[in-house]
Amino acid sequence: MSFDSPRRAELRTRPTAALVRAAVIGGAALALALVLGRPDVILVGLPLLVWALVALARRTLRGEERAVVDPQQRVNRRSIEEGGTAAVTVRTDPGVLTAATLPLPPHADVAPRHGSFAGDGEVQMRVSAQRWGKVRVGPMHVLVADALGAYRAQRTLGPAEVQVVPASTVLDAPVEVPTPIGVSGVHLSRRRGDGTALSEVRAFRPGDRLHRINWRVTSRTGQMHTNATFTEQDTEVLIVTDTIADIAPAPWSDAEAPTSLDMTIRATSAIARHYLAAGDRVSLFDIGHLIGPVPAGSGPRQLRVLTTALSRASRDAGALRPSRRLRTVRSGTLTVVCTPLLSRDTIAQIGVLVSHGADVIVVDTLPPSIGDTSVLQGKPLRIEGKISDRFWPEAWAMRRLLREKTVRELREAGVPVTAWEGPSSLAPVLLSLSAARTAPRMRRS
Repeated sequence: MSFDSPRRAELRTRPTAALVRAAVIGGAALALALVLGRPDVILVGLPLLVWALVALARRTLRGEERAVVDPQQRVNRRSIEEGGTAAVTVRTDPGVLTAATLPLPPHADVAPRHGSFAGDGEVQMRVSAQRWGKVRVGPMHVLVADALGAYRAQRTLGPAEVQVVPASTVLDAPVEVPTPIGVSGVHLSRRRGDGTALSEVRAFRPGDRLHRINWRVTSRTGQMHTNATFTEQDTEVLIVTDTIADIAPAPWSDAEAPTSLDMTIRATSAIARHYLAAGDRVSLFDIGHLIGPVPAGSGPRQLRVLTTALSRASRDAGALRPSRRLRTVRSGTLTVVCTPLLSRDTIAQIGVLVSHGADVIVVDTLPPSIGDTSVLQGKPLRIEGKISDRFWPEAWAMRRLLREKTVRELREAGVPVTAWEGPSSLAPVLLSLSAARTAPRMRRS
């Protein structure tokens, strides 16, 4: 809502209890002085009566006999990054005491600290989001009063939503891909053609371009030679996210420890930003129904589309979402699957992607505190001074051991699995895939 709208609504005000008491006590003192014939009694209620008359006169002179300007709310930014700040401003008119109270939203900080602030005609509070997703700002309770506190009114303003996109993490990894499949781009392909990377110097053949003749070799050998180059192609990167369930970190971990969904979204954002900056086409498929598919695209616009889709995701604690399957994938597509590897449907989908000929990388997004055996001391675990009668640490430790079998089978099938530990998580995997692509093959008889 804009502050400079030509027509602004009004809010009806009511006398405060202080004004009523001042008028009653002042009037009673004046009546007793007249009845008893004692002028000194007037001095008891005269200050209160004067204050009430001044408040009434001020109200009349300012044209606030029945109402004041209705407070208006504005949020300066509807979309911010993790750690970013949005300002929430409530404005009435100068000379009107305005007090606002904002409930503390989850995963966000409010300044002032307790979410309450007062000012002259305008109040501004700042909301800093700590995690991605939708942040619900409000509803805000606003109390307005005149400068003397004689008349006041209150209004509850509706909530506003701020979308928090994942942080702009720069992935510390090479841009090489195992199988470039596009027409043009920055990746060296396996086939020779027009490009800038030298493949070999060979004898001239009919059809070769004259500007590629290597005159130094030609003059030395006496036979015309030309430079052969590799073509430079882009590729299509498919990011598959597993949002079927959000696995919270262990109770003994830090308060700001990320959940599996946090790690999945942050890894997705970093990978998409990395390859879009290299000029590749990036698409998104969600095995759960939380984010929704994003068609392939490239450039800054595609990055905005992806981050907007990620920021619109909601956080339903403990909610299990149905899974869906990806029907087809182009052979040679670099596919990054971000998953905690707990769902059978997700593991089956990885097998389907491999069977279609995709270059699959699995990014493990299970919180490291889940299944941590270092907390097992042979006695019940105390959490916040209380002993739990459930064996959650032991249960998760057994579940992680079972999951290790799945990880081992994937690696034996040629699918690398790496844990998400920040921007440098994918560097070793991409380097190994690039080395495997360029390694010499043994000829089969």
